[in-house]
Amino acid sequence: MSDLVIVSNRGPFQFSNRFIADAETCLAEGTHPESPKFGEGGLVQAMAGLLKPGKWRTTWIGASMGDQDIDVARGHYKNLFRNMHEKGHAPEHFPLIEIEEDTRMHFRYREYDFYMRFVFFDTKHMRSYYSKFANGFLWPLMHLTRSPLFYKKSRVFPRPHFEKTDFVQYTSSGVTFANTIVDEIHKSDDFLHNGNDIVVWNQDYHLMQISEAYRAILHEQGFSEAESRRLHSGQFMHTPFFNIHEIQGLIREDKRCRIKATINDPFAESIESVLQKLVWGMLANDFIGFHTKEYCDHYLEALEEWFPVKIRMAGNHYEIIHHEAITTVGALPIGLDVDRILSEVTEKKHLEHVQDGESIYEKIQYDKSKGFFIFGGLERCDYTKGMLERIGIFTNALNRLHEAGQEARLYQVTSPSRTSNPDYQKLMATMEKEVTNTNNRLGNQAIEYISSGIPAPQNYRFMKEIHVMLVTPLDDGMNLVAFEYILSQKFNLPEDRGILVLSTSGASRVLKEKGFRESDGIIYVNPMLPKNAGERIVDALRKGYRLSDRVIDYVITERRIDDWAEENIQAILNSRKSK
Repeated sequence: MSDLVIVSNRGPFQFSNRFIADAETCLAEGTHPESPKFGEGGLVQAMAGLLKPGKWRTTWIGASMGDQDIDVARGHYKNLFRNMHEKGHAPEHFPLIEIEEDTRMHFRYREYDFYMRFVFFDTKHMRSYYSKFANGFLWPLMHLTRSPLFYKKSRVFPRPHFEKTDFVQYTSSGVTFANTIVDEIHKSDDFLHNGNDIVVWNQDYHLMQISEAYRAILHEQGFSEAESRRLHSGQFMHTPFFNIHEIQGLIREDKRCRIKATINDPFAESIESVLQKLVWGMLANDFIGFHTKEYCDHYLEALEEWFPVKIRMAGNHYEIIHHEAITTVGALPIGLDVDRILSEVTEKKHLEHVQDGESIYEKIQYDKSKGFFIFGGLERCDYTKGMLERIGIFTNALNRLHEAGQEARLYQVTSPSRTSNPDYQKLMATMEKEVTNTNNRLGNQAIEYISSGIPAPQNYRFMKEIHVMLVTPLDDGMNLVAFEYILSQKFNLPEDRGILVLSTSGASRVLKEKGFRESDGIIYVNPMLPKNAGERIVDALRKGYRLSDRVIDYVITERRIDDWAEENIQAILNSRKSK
């Protein structure tokens, strides 16, 4: 059995004070434990198949987010977990944690069976590298894929904020992750002594330098060429990738500010120099996956702008030749847990979510009985999601419907996100104000705003009730809500299905490439043109467009998450390492 090491900023499970206290109470009182939640995050769902017994021995490395992580990892609660197991609670109803002789933390829970490893940072370090550099600089910058630059056009899209000290901390965190990966590699007997391969699969924009770092560490430790050939490194970028041509204004602006600065720093970093280091550092991977060809092209254009690389086609992928090495780049759009979603939207299952003591399902059914078109939006609260622009789209669509004596209501569901970040605080406050002002202007409580979110699986049942699903990001790496909505309509009668209103995202790029159009119930819009978008929605409703069997069948057969994970790993293994 070969080893697979998954590396991400956030791991699949955190151990809190409450988690430990609940387990101790269960043992003391002889009660049955409340099963903790596991696997609800999108990344965990994407990796779920790899966390079960199979061809891989999987270890997941992630930053510690729980206040009891360090004590659990050090084995301070071995007796607690052993007692939960002896009482028959673990691993079926409660995680079973075993600290093995090599200090590996073995995690078993229900069908999951894998190893976990935490990387520990102090609060200031985490805030600097994660909150400020990764989320305050890289996150908005990665979404600048096309003109106009959103931070100059949108009321809430922030200008990417760069500070040298935050990049230093980002680099430092990458080295910390890299040392942890190296330690895991040295613990693999199958790799070191049995001649098996090992795959290290890095996730997303938080970790763009770590392959470069751990390969350098292994080289210093005398890692042989034969061992290097059996170590396979991959990275998947879950965000879009910036357009080098569109961010030139941002780079020039940064240069002007540095010329005006009175502080003399002989080792000053700029936005351009930092991005160059990150783009080059990614080449230490054997394979880099993106959701779409457009994101691949953006990455390759940045490389060609800054470095003397050669690029050639290799089947459906690109090969980048740099020095004596080769890195493969390809588009592998992520999928969903199709079977799970379909099991939650059958005819017998209905939305059970309650907001302020009221059943959302009953409110929607009442609106439908009055002939309302039900518009819906569902996402976490993020300025990339185009939520303010969506209100403008809905307003224009509603005005058009009113001209024909028709009525509609928008159920906007938003879950809190990054609430300590000032940019997100501004967005939440602006969104609340915009909803209030719009309702005062339109009357009849045109927008029902559910700001606390609707968790899975109720979110799928919510989407099942929607006539017009508004997925209108300014740009988005993929946006699985679009595909989830398509699946949610599977068991509705064809004439009762809704339409998907979709703006710039990986989902829109994938669906367009596959040839799905308005006749399939997919309405492509520009969120920056709300009047045009509103008119197109109303026209589609009047023409009777609905999601087609063709697009539903496509998602069911070709957008499965286990297939995506397997395709990525095979691409990592099959990539050529040298010319």
